[in-house]
Amino acid sequence: MSDAPATDERSSIPVRTAGLAAGLGAWILWSAIILTGSGPIIINNVIAGAAIGAFAAYTAGWPDGGALPSIAAPLIVVLLGLWVIAAPFVLEVPADRLFWSNVISGLLVVALAGGSVYGSWQLTRSTATGV
Repeated sequence: MSDAPATDERSSIPVRTAGLAAGLGAWILWSAIILTGSGPIIINNVIAGAAIGAFAAYTAGWPDGGALPSIAAPLIVVLLGLWVIAAPFVLEVPADRLFWSNVISGLLVVALAGGSVYGSWQLTRSTATGV
């Protein structure tokens, strides 16, 4: 028996990007309260942030997909990130800290979840080819 640890050939980048997206989901959830928002953006951010956090954490916890196809959860996070970007415009939030928090957080979520989608796609493709 060898003392060398077993290595996994798969990349850990999709898991890490999903974990960071989950952290951003927590920020989005609390941002409307911390940055003193008003109106429907508060409920929007709580629901969207909780959903981003849940699906991103699911992706980080089960990178091979678990009960869902491996690409489904990160793809949902990408769509939710796009909604977080669009929400201040749709809900007519004044251009203040909460407006920019949503836009920047949404962009980061889309970028991180996009990386996770790509990584999940690579994992699915390599598993399908038997590599």
